[in-house]
Amino acid sequence: LACGLYCCKVFTYICNHKALILSKLTAMNMKHLKLSLVTLVTTAPTVSAFVAQAAGCQSTIKTPPLSASTRLASTTDKLQETTESNSAVTIAELQCESGGSILDEAAMLAAQNFPISPEDLISKAKSALVKDSGVLEPSLWADNFEFCAPYVGPLSKEKFLEAANGFQIYDSFPDFDNRYFNFNADPIEPGRVWFMTRLRATNDGAGLFGKKEPSNKTVILPPQMYSFLFTEQGLIRELTVGYPVDRRQGNTGGLGGMFGVFYGVGQALPFPEGKPYQLSRRFRLVNKIGDFVGKLTNKKDKEN
Repeated sequence: LACGLYCCKVFTYICNHKALILSKLTAMNMKHLKLSLVTLVTTAPTVSAFVAQAAGCQSTIKTPPLSASTRLASTTDKLQETTESNSAVTIAELQCESGGSILDEAAMLAAQNFPISPEDLISKAKSALVKDSGVLEPSLWADNFEFCAPYVGPLSKEKFLEAANGFQIYDSFPDFDNRYFNFNADPIEPGRVWFMTRLRATNDGAGLFGKKEPSNKTVILPPQMYSFLFTEQGLIRELTVGYPVDRRQGNTGGLGGMFGVFYGVGQALPFPEGKPYQLSRRFRLVNKIGDFVGKLTNKKDKEN
């Protein structure tokens, strides 16, 4: 929310003071920055209103509101009509002064009428983890089972089982410990169980990727969110893994899953997704413009 409000302020200021800003840039002979800012100013009304709507603040620029059933279709700049899959009725325990509501989880779980109780769902999730999420007992998976991580999948159960058996990761990390905790049934999506991990492992077994000797390095991943989605028959329909919730923790640069494990022992995979997140040049440019506009705003406030 704070980020949204800040962006809203930046874009609104740019739109309302574009002449002043462009004159300043001209005086400073910042040709490339000026060109980027011209583009930013041109799109500022739309962006400002969109950010304001997302952040919940009031925008002084009037643009047609986005339909609730539309969203950006990734990188194509086209709007696609989408149907909301989430039809759960919100039952609030408390209403926040801003930012929405705190859900009454017990009431919402009871209203789902799912044939398996939240307690039994959590018990099933723990039993599945005892069997390595079903790798050691694939009969726990539904026929249409899918595995999905941030950059891998969705994989069918055949492809996931093939990938899982191909790593032999426990030979390389004898003390591999996901340290699962914080199991919760989802009050919005029936059958979904969320839980977290704080993986710790030491490569003091076999070497990785053909290396004869292990690195003897200990990997500590950031806390990650995992989940199972169960069918009404109690089989696992989906397994999601490897979604870090705080990239500042651990020693893998914020990477989760096996990408983080490989990076942590000094054998990062040879593509951008296998390395810690870095800001794009465009995002860095926008940040610099935001800092510049902030300085102009502060200077103007002092003069007034």
